[in-house]
Amino acid sequence: MSDRHSCVLVLGIGETASAIARELFLADHIVALHEAAPPPDLRRKMTFADAWFDGSSVLEGVEARRADLVAEFMLGLRSRMFVPVLTHPLNEILERWPWEVVVDAEMTPRKEPFSIKNLAGLTIGVAPGSIPGENCDLAIDGYGKDPGAIRRPDEGPGPSCEADPPDAEPVRAPIAGLFKMFKDIGNVVEAGEAFGAIDGVPVPAPYGGRIRGIVKQGRAVAVGTPLADIAASSGAQVAGMSARNRLIARGVSFAIEMQAEGWTPFSWDAFLEGGGGLSI
Repeated sequence: MSDRHSCVLVLGIGETASAIARELFLADHIVALHEAAPPPDLRRKMTFADAWFDGSSVLEGVEARRADLVAEFMLGLRSRMFVPVLTHPLNEILERWPWEVVVDAEMTPRKEPFSIKNLAGLTIGVAPGSIPGENCDLAIDGYGKDPGAIRRPDEGPGPSCEADPPDAEPVRAPIAGLFKMFKDIGNVVEAGEAFGAIDGVPVPAPYGGRIRGIVKQGRAVAVGTPLADIAASSGAQVAGMSARNRLIARGVSFAIEMQAEGWTPFSWDAFLEGGGGLSI
């Protein structure tokens, strides 16, 4: 492990972004999360998303705190007691601190092309559509058979999000209004049982299972807004980091360390071109 620690800004606050921020925080990097809009994440106990609403959230022993004021932001960065969650426009955040690394971990596909390539000395794309050498310096595979793999320029984009189809379609809002929660994350519901209501109208579970995620209490929802993620298995994970996100987070951490140490990742093509091989 290198003794050279970087100032890292992670874009997003979902499962993958939160796992990355936690990993980098524990590796003694100076790290903050950026999320300008209320996060739509349902699996809130697997993220730092509740910090956006409640001011603070804990993920596997690491705390994140919303930092709207400069003093709060500086306290988090200097004390390293928590991960600051920044909500101001991105251009303001980039001007506020000399970030050495920017990691794009906004896993919800964007409608418009987005590039982080010139936002810091090292930019790492994990988000869908990250292409090393084009819109980021390095990319980390977030999907497919090898999550966490480092992808360099000229290696093309990684697997798309279609490579990992969702476990189940979320239950969506049938009407617009304010959501009231009857059941919380981790609770088990029966088919037809109401897990919440919108403006007093009960919303039933289409099938039985365990609630992995549910929209924040009191949120205004539009028709079609995802309300709940119900897993058919009662043993489904509802809190903490998934195995896939742990691998992605480690890949990001290794990429930053690799850059700081000036390492060259192993390449079979370069090995074979150089005359390497096994004698049989």
